[in-house]
Order: sequence, then structure tokens, then C-alpha cells
Amino acid sequence: QVQVIIVCELFMESSDIVGYVDPLISFPGDKPAVKVSCTRSTFTGKVFRLCAGSSHPNAPPISHQSIDAIPQQTHQGTPQFSRIGSLARIESWSGPGLDVVQSISISLWCQPTLPSESKHEQFLFSSIDVGQSAGFECLLDEDGCLHLRVGGPSEIQEIRLSTTLIKNQWYHLQFTIEIDPGIVSFNGQSKPRDIGEQSAYFEEKHRLAHKAHLTSDSPFTVASNSCKHGPSPQPQTPCSFNGKIDGLKVETTSKGTIYTLLDFDFSLDIPTDRIRDSSNGLCGKLINSPSRAVTGHDWDSSQSDWMRASYGYGALHFHDDDLDDAMWNTSFRLELPRDLRSGCYAVFVDDGETIDWIPFFVKPDPKQSQVPPVALIIPTFTYAAYANEHLFDESRTVHFLAKGRDIDKYSKLIMKRPDLGISLYDSHNDGSGTCYSTVKRAILNMRPDYCMWLFDGPREFAADLWFVDFLEREVGARGYDVITDHQISECGAELLKKYKVLLSCSHPEYLTFAMLDSYSAFLHYGGHFMYLGGNGYYWVTTHDPARPHRIEVRRAEAGCRTFGLPPGNWHHSLTGEPGGLWRSRGRPPNCLFGLGSCAMGVGKGTGYGITAEARLHPRVSRFFRGLQTDEVIGDIGLVQGAASGDEIDRLDYELGTPRNAVIVATTKLAGGHSDEYMLFNEETLFPMVDTTGTTSDKVRSDIVFFETPRGGAVFSVGSINWVGALAWNTFDNSVATITRNVLQDFLAHADANRRCSGPAAG
Repeated sequence: QVQVIIVCELFMESSDIVGYVDPLISFPGDKPAVKVSCTRSTFTGKVFRLCAGSSHPNAPPISHQSIDAIPQQTHQGTPQFSRIGSLARIESWSGPGLDVVQSISISLWCQPTLPSESKHEQFLFSSIDVGQSAGFECLLDEDGCLHLRVGGPSEIQEIRLSTTLIKNQWYHLQFTIEIDPGIVSFNGQSKPRDIGEQSAYFEEKHRLAHKAHLTSDSPFTVASNSCKHGPSPQPQTPCSFNGKIDGLKVETTSKGTIYTLLDFDFSLDIPTDRIRDSSNGLCGKLINSPSRAVTGHDWDSSQSDWMRASYGYGALHFHDDDLDDAMWNTSFRLELPRDLRSGCYAVFVDDGETIDWIPFFVKPDPKQSQVPPVALIIPTFTYAAYANEHLFDESRTVHFLAKGRDIDKYSKLIMKRPDLGISLYDSHNDGSGTCYSTVKRAILNMRPDYCMWLFDGPREFAADLWFVDFLEREVGARGYDVITDHQISECGAELLKKYKVLLSCSHPEYLTFAMLDSYSAFLHYGGHFMYLGGNGYYWVTTHDPARPHRIEVRRAEAGCRTFGLPPGNWHHSLTGEPGGLWRSRGRPPNCLFGLGSCAMGVGKGTGYGITAEARLHPRVSRFFRGLQTDEVIGDIGLVQGAASGDEIDRLDYELGTPRNAVIVATTKLAGGHSDEYMLFNEETLFPMVDTTGTTSDKVRSDIVFFETPRGGAVFSVGSINWVGALAWNTFDNSVATITRNVLQDFLAHADANRRCSGPAAG
């Protein structure tokens, strides 16, 4: 409680206005909710259409456009904090009369993963109603010691057991409360963690000071004692258990007969947020998405796919930092005009002391009379994956060495507000890897002026707004649509076929099976695609349209990753499909886009040298019109100083690059990358040598072009930082010239194809 008060007082010392829009993506005419946390009494809100948003002497000027159809208004401010930590809740579970039974017994398997370092109580189960002094619950104290609490005539009775649980050890625990004569019995057994360890057995009995009062009006909760909904006006200390729970059962004895009240098999309904009781047909609800499809106490490695297994997947893994829906109260609603263009927008909020840009996206009106020829694909799954990443925080299990690097205001606020959740790049507080991410929360590194600490420049959303600015200049306000990963995953190829040319953003790393099929269909029917980023189309991602705010990613045995999930946990809970890399699933990005991710570096980038083949190619040579040189391009840039940097891609015929692909340019002809760039682990086998920029031919960025049989084409650049070079000197540079020429070429060829054969996408 003292810690909570101190944190609250520190937070209240300054105004930190933050918020999110729900849903993140809307149609024109919709009324999305704006949810704002503000410590001052009032704030104003104004809607802008976003373009370039990053400040730099050589960058395009900030050019957000006010949406005057949505007037600025003043709103009441109130602080809002999310209740983090996952749990399961079962309503109306016991019925009347628990106090007239002879005894009640609660048994379960559990594996604590942070028993003594969480700095708060962790509850295994609870039905306590403090107001009624009724119910029962079990918890771990801050030292990992078990406690049992039981209701009484006037107060809750507490028993401190002598058993302290050990990290990562499985235990079977059974607690029995005898109403008369008021005896509490505890029996436990540990499961050996390795072949050198024996089981330990525990047995205790304690007498209650008063008669047990068990019947409460509270729901039965698993892994927490919290039944509260919605936000809190001040920070809350979590109370969720860190670890796995399996095989939970509640039984009563009356007149010598045993009755089962609850008997949960968590291996049922894994793709849902529902848990099912096999005894009385009761269903419970999971809050804040604990990890499902994880190995249980009886997993023996004979089956690693939960869809095929008949046992071994009956556990849920709970965490005290899980978050699925912040559930903030709505501060106000937007009324989006019916003629609002698709695009990237933000609500600019100002409390007189601090400001925030709260982003949201508007989809194209499906009834629009004229579809523009171009669509820019906003990688909203990537934004969700990186949401509020903490890799700069060296106190965490998973981190980068960030000493000497500047942390911007948003990263500082991410550290200050743990209730905003973590990313798919962070480990949980217990050290386990994350599987789910959500957009129903304030995502502070998805802001137009965000500066990524590792590269001292914009990344993801902030960088992608330069593409928006570029298209505004090249094809005009009505010449393009903005669509999102979420839309493509839900709507498929029918959405993409409306357009002649698709442009990716800088980092389209995450996509679903349905998205891969949609891109394949678009290219099959003669579409033109410009892949203008790096590390794209890399991780297997699942997305449930019924819960569109959530994505799932399982880091398996390969890939550039900050952690790896343990064996048996690699299949997605939403669909059952194997996680990991699309490359490991037989669908490397090379097959569709000509390139695949190969390396990463945080040092200075490099430019590209144009190949002799490209200069002689009848179509590709036209991409160089207007260049001052036909040798090196992109040797300048707003991020890492050049067009090729951060995560990079290269051509590889063995991985599926089409045989007719032309290498337009490659970094190896411009001096190549330094040894601060290193090969991805999936790119090398024994012996693991020559893996850096100066020693490996595989560490490079390639620009490739190829045509498809029905008149389409693909142009791919192989670097996240292409966009930083594109925007240099307000789009007056070699990278912008080539990008502009390719876009014009693709539009012209698409028009020619349709005149000859009708709509190629038809």
C-alpha cells in the first residue's frame, strides 16, 4: 500500500495526458470512443489527419491537417489506470449452503514462476467477500510462502503454512476445510524437476479460531482475488499469480457423500476466453488473456501439438503484467464524417501542461463510388507487436544495452506507467515470453513524433507517416487509399483486387496465413506491389476477427528474436497452427516479394550500388531517370545515415526468389555494411563463422524487380530505413526519385494491362 501511494503521488506531481481510441480502426461515419487519462480538471481534443510528424533539419516539415468538420471541444479530465494481471472468474458458482456442508476441498496443480520476487501477494484462488467476512482463498506472500484465509463470524481468519514454493517446480496442492470442528488440512507434493531430484511431501493441520463462514456472494477467481472491473483513478498493485495452474477442482462433503462443485479442464475451448467446468456445466471467463496452449504438469514431450494431444495441455499460464483490454472509461466519442478519407488520424489532446497525439485509422468507405489506383498498407500488426516495448529497460530479463542512448518522453512514460502493458518483444515479469498483444490500450510508441531509442530516429508508425506525405505529393489526396493489416486479414484478396498498385510501409513484419494468400492472389491476377521496407512478412501471426484487438505470435526455434518459447508451446492457441517463421512453414517472403530478411545492425547504414544488369534492362533502366549518378544511391538518410540499415533483406533463389528477378542494386557494390551488422541465426549452419557485414556475402540489402505472368510486377528494397532516405531533403534525393519512377511505371503498366485485357484483378 505504501508503494502504491508513493507511485500515485509521483504520478500526480505532473500532468501526463495519454489515451487511446477504441476501436483503433473505423469506417467513415462511425463513432469511435476516445479514452483519455488526464490528471488535470479539463482538456481539449482536436482531430487531425496525420502526415510527416518527425522533426529533423533535413526532414519534410510537419504537415498534419486539421479536420474542421470535427470541432475542437473541451472535456472533463480524470486519471485512469488499467488493472493488469490475468485471472479466471466464475460467477454464481456455489449456490447457497456451503456453510452446512461438512467440509470443502480445493485441489490443483501449480507451477510458480516468480514465487518470491513479485513484491506483492499472489493468489491461487479466492472466493473471499471482505464485507461479509466470508469465503476462502489461498495466496503466496512476498517470500513465496503459502497462506490460507477463511471467512469467520466477524473477520477473515488467516493461516500461514510452513510450505514455501520454489520457482518453476510443479506442485499438487490440496486444501480441506472442515466446518466442524474447524480444522484446516493441507497436503502437497512436488514433482521432480530433473532426474537428480526427488518428490517432496507436505502435510499440515491447523485449527481455526472461529467457525468457518464459507458462503459468499463473490465470484470464484483463479490466479487472483480481484473481481473489480474497469479502470482505477490511481495505480493498483497487481495480485495475480505468476505461473501455471492446472486441474483445479472444488469438492464438498455432506453426510458422507462427495459432491463436485467445480472441475476445470483448461485444455477445453483453448481458442476462446472461456473455461469449462465438466461437473456442472458452468463456464468461466478469462480476463487479460493468460497464455493458453501451454504445457501442463503431465506433458511428457510425446506430442508437441495441443490440437493432437489427448493430455499435457491442461494448464493456463497467468502473469501479473498481462493486459488484454485496459477498459478505460470513454471520455468522449468522435463523429467521423461520412465523406472522411481513409488515412492515419490522431486526436490531439492538450490539458494546458502536456499534450498527446492519440492515433486511429480510418478505412476506405466500401461504398465509395471511385476506388483510387493506389493503396498504402499500414502494418497495424507490427504496431501491435511492438506496442510499448521495454527493451531499453536494463532492469528487465530481456533488454538491449541502452547506456548512453537517449530515451524519449514516450519511453520514459512507458516505464512510469506499467499499467499500459508490454510488447511481444518483452518478457513477462516472471521471465517467460509473451504470446499476445492488444491495441485496446494507450500505445505510446505509436505516436507521430516518437523517436526510437535504439536508432535515435523514428521507427514504425512515426517513420511510416513519411510514406503518407510522399503519396500526398505524388498522387494527390484522392489518389490513394490507406488500408491496414487488420482489414487484409479479415477481408482478404477481394479488398486488394480493387487496387492497381500496393505499397508496403517500412516494417511489415507480422502477417497471417490469410494475408499471405491475399498477397499471392493479388500478384497472381496481375497486381503491382512495392515492398518498401525490410524484415517483412517474417513471423507467423494469428488474429481473431471476434477479438480484433488481439494478435498472437509464438517465437519458436528460429528467427531474430529477443526470447524463445520452450518446446511444446509453439502452436498458436487461436488457430492451432505452428508458430515461428513463415520461412519455417514453407512460405518465405522471397517467394512473393523476391527478398527475405537476413541481418540486422544498429551502426551506420550504407547506400546501394546499381548493377550493370539493371542499367541495361529495358524496363529497369527507366527507374533511374533523373538521377545525378547511376552508381550509388541512398548514401544519405534520416535514420542511421543511409537507405540500408536496421533490419535488411536480400535475394536468395534457394529460398524461392523468382528466377526472373533482376538485382537492381545491392549494398555490396557501395562498400557494404560494417561488422555492427550480423547475420540472423536461421541464415547459418555449422560452423558459425563469417557472420558479420565485412565477412559474409549474405549480410547485404538487395533491391530486386521482377514481372509476373499476367502483367504485374514487384519492386522490393530490402531495408527498414529506405523510408528515412526517401524523406531526406523533403523527398528530393536519389531514393525518392527511384521510388517515384517505379510508382509511375507501375501505374502506367497497370493501365495498359487493363486496356488490353480488362480489369486484371477481375
